[in-house]
Amino acid sequence: MKKAFYFFTTCIVLMFFAFGFQSFENVKQAQQTPKTKSFDLAENVKIKMIWVAPGTFKMGSPDDELGRTGAREKQHKVTISEGYWLAETELTQRQWEKIMEHNPSFNKGDNLPVDQVSYKDIQQFLTKINSKGGRFRLPTEAEWEYACRADSEKPYATEHKDNMVWHIGNSGRQSHPVAQKRANAWGFYDMQGNILEWCSDWFQEDYSNDNLDPKGPDKGMYRVQRGGQFTGRTKHTRAADRQRALPEARDFFVGFRLAHSTLEN
Repeated sequence: MKKAFYFFTTCIVLMFFAFGFQSFENVKQAQQTPKTKSFDLAENVKIKMIWVAPGTFKMGSPDDELGRTGAREKQHKVTISEGYWLAETELTQRQWEKIMEHNPSFNKGDNLPVDQVSYKDIQQFLTKINSKGGRFRLPTEAEWEYACRADSEKPYATEHKDNMVWHIGNSGRQSHPVAQKRANAWGFYDMQGNILEWCSDWFQEDYSNDNLDPKGPDKGMYRVQRGGQFTGRTKHTRAADRQRALPEARDFFVGFRLAHSTLEN
């Protein structure tokens, strides 16, 4: 009887752990599944965005990361206290043209990311799409890197860089349609490579002192650009790499992706 009892008890315990492990795996998988939503930019112009939950991450690069610029990339912990929506891809030329009624891009193609748009041009675009109460904006530099890394502390959000990144070695020296490479773990495409992306912050060399929802200095000369681009050096496609440009600058390798502020998730 004792053997039968022990056997029965052991089976129950094993079933409990199996069920618990399976439940944990289901929860883990649910947390990793990107939550997406389609937003209206204008009549018949939609954009797909992904919800980014609040969290804390290591921004910048460690001292031994190859290609880093030490003064600009001091590694430090940053907390994003509020969730936000971020576009799955860069804004495309089709989306820009339907709203602004012209296409300024050097590399032409409906599904290519819009390029040759300055920071100031984007402010006009935002004014237009937010005219009926929208809350679209550029991401902050911290929001951008948080989403780009997708829980990774390595230079790239995947171990197989060529599967995710358009860089000088595989791009043919031209931009490519959005979402052709592999997405990162949170579902974002082309955050590393293809084109540089404007962020909302004024640029500062040492950005490591602001650890809670950093938004950059109140004024400056240059605005931040992130993500690297198709014709630049590969070290500039690292998640921590930081670039800058005058707000009036229009370059054939620079575009942007939209963020959206909302309490709804």
